[in-house]
Amino acid sequence: MIILVNYNGFNDTLACLKSINKNDGEKPYVVLVDNNSKDKQYLRNLHKVYDNLHIIPNDENVGFGSANNLGIKWAQQNLEFNYLLLLNNDTLIEPNTISCLINPFYKDPSIGITTGKILYEDNRDIVWYGGGKINYLKGWPSIIDYNNKPTDVGANLSRFVDFVSGCVMMFTSKSLNILKGFDEDIFMYSEDLELSMRAKKKNIKCWYESNAIIYHKVQGSFPKKGIPGFNKSNPNLPFLFYHIKKNQWIVMQKHLGTRHFILFNCLYWSELFYRLLFFISWGRLDLIRTTGLIWIDILKYRFKLSK
Repeated sequence: MIILVNYNGFNDTLACLKSINKNDGEKPYVVLVDNNSKDKQYLRNLHKVYDNLHIIPNDENVGFGSANNLGIKWAQQNLEFNYLLLLNNDTLIEPNTISCLINPFYKDPSIGITTGKILYEDNRDIVWYGGGKINYLKGWPSIIDYNNKPTDVGANLSRFVDFVSGCVMMFTSKSLNILKGFDEDIFMYSEDLELSMRAKKKNIKCWYESNAIIYHKVQGSFPKKGIPGFNKSNPNLPFLFYHIKKNQWIVMQKHLGTRHFILFNCLYWSELFYRLLFFISWGRLDLIRTTGLIWIDILKYRFKLSK
């Protein structure tokens, strides 16, 4: 079964369901969690495209992790399944993608999570995710062959990994029962980093399967696309910068020991203000306020922990 989260992304969700509909094997049951989208009237028509579908409407946008958790909880209470796939709604999959994600579980029962090769949807020769390794000093994953063509020693090689992208995560029912979904302290971004670190602590092995192909539109939850990431022309830059940097600190605070956390902080705050200087040089003065909000909310989080 599959869980999708939608937020004002009807066209992306529609295209994703159409790609799932072409699955080689049995048509999977799909649970769609809608985060209070404006296009609710269009969502009702999705049953005409994909009939094996249950929609959970939210009265507010609860964020990516919490919305997935709602879908997981509903599935566990209402369905029987061996494997559950969390899939971004702005992705397309190949007909054999699901079977490729399931096969490693048969080969090695110690595997609890699988993921696949994620390519840019508009440039299918370039890797967005080809497996990942967490850099604990930087508090961020290093992605194999990121923004490059896949290589035979990189994204084309199946392997164990310690970071799995939340864009595509397949769980066994056992690993899902242990992990219990995403950390709800995190609204959006870095929830996959936290879950990957928690999985490692619980000895849940993660497998990157290079034969499972997924095409990602990247930042599909935003209305204006085509200017991704920390680009000076990205209108969504304050939102991205705020959530990524704040949540990055929260994740490391949860999982690093004291010595490693001190080292992480030295690099984190230096990098944060170094980026701010670049933003100011670009004329993005709105990021001054965003950086202040990150600092304030981290202090609030520390104060909450100390109570």
